[in-house]
Amino acid sequence: MTNVIATDQWPSGALHAAWGDYDNDGLPDLFVTGADGTARLYHNNGNGSFTNVTSVPMVSLGLTSGATANGAAWGDYDNDGYLDLVVTCIGAPTLLFHNNGDGTFTQIRDGVPANDGGPGIFTASCAWVDYDNDGFLDLFLTRNTQGAHPISNLLYHNDGNTNAWLEVKLVGSVSNRSAIGAKVRVRATIGGKSLWQVREINSGGGWDVVPLVAHFGLGNATNIEVIHIEWPSGVVQEMHDRTPRQMLTVTEPPQLNISGLFSADLLQVSLVGAVGSTYELQTSSDLRNWTSWTTLLSSNRTMTFTDSTATNTSRFYRAVAR
Repeated sequence: MTNVIATDQWPSGALHAAWGDYDNDGLPDLFVTGADGTARLYHNNGNGSFTNVTSVPMVSLGLTSGATANGAAWGDYDNDGYLDLVVTCIGAPTLLFHNNGDGTFTQIRDGVPANDGGPGIFTASCAWVDYDNDGFLDLFLTRNTQGAHPISNLLYHNDGNTNAWLEVKLVGSVSNRSAIGAKVRVRATIGGKSLWQVREINSGGGWDVVPLVAHFGLGNATNIEVIHIEWPSGVVQEMHDRTPRQMLTVTEPPQLNISGLFSADLLQVSLVGAVGSTYELQTSSDLRNWTSWTTLLSSNRTMTFTDSTATNTSRFYRAVAR
């Protein structure tokens, strides 16, 4: 299969790439800036191919001669449930594009950051981050100069609106502690429409950095129907019916494995979890009624135990964090 990302030509080279699911179809799309002042948006078709989208304003930047797009970052700054895009520039003002929720974008030309930057100013990296934990993404830009202008970095505080939001911080126990590579999916009804949104936990790309927090705009949603987490370890975790407007910290559940059956009444069980955490191991014969087997403090990521009371009858095990 021919992939347009691989076959597209960049006469002066590509500068920066930013991944984000701008149309909430569950697939990451790609925005790329070029050193020749152009940019491209690639829509993920879901079958390993991409479509070069040409009908959006962020690929027709209209920059003056000598100016070029530079860094880029996706973030839902108005919490309406759709990712917006900021693009920094060399020799031109910063560009902000609002996602209209129907596959189109509107360039915001008034206020800040749209009127900051210009000739002689090198605006480099950008990051959406909720630095004051009020549920709205603020914007940080780093800047340099191509001349003698004294230039400082810029921090924009988001004054917010009435839209709901959710922020999810993951703590890995079986996976890496920062949960890098995890996917968080959220379903809520926004404007009468049931929407799935997805965020991948990573530290950013190129010279742009993103916080290790999954931020979701929820519009007028009053309930979060599903929070679905896919951990790098392969563990899948779900929570239902959660309240918006909260910062939620989720620790990866432990893994239990049957590592050996030595005899009809001696079973070996291994637990993979977070060092320093306390777990209660429970057993059941019907998956409905659970009985405490033992409680332990995990001194290593992997701990192994034997159950001398195991029999040939069906027996189930689970670990519960305490």
